Amino acid sequence: MRRSRRRGRTSPLPDNLLTKADYIAGQFGLSATDFERYRHLGLIVVSVEHDGDGEKGMSRVTCRLGNRVWTALVDAEGTVHHQETTFLRGKLARLNRAGD
Repeated sequence: MRRSRRRGRTSPLPDNLLTKADYIAGQFGLSATDFERYRHLGLIVVSVEHDGDGEKGMSRVTCRLGNRVWTALVDAEGTVHHQETTFLRGKLARLNRAGD
């Protein structure tokens, strides 16, 4: 059974995070060029959720690469207020890949 990947359907980073591409890439140990290439190939999935109920102007940015998930709370100016990296193991990692 083959899984289809969503190649070529990358969502752009929000404007305030474009300058942070180097920073986000560094969280995965990648250069900004490799980070963008992996996003284009569908290997890195970036999602942004705007917090409508919480603090004004805050967004949750989630980047997934394999079993690594980097999550950050970012304000409207692009400042990272909180971040964490988690490593999915076993069944969670497989479910995460299947959701791509």
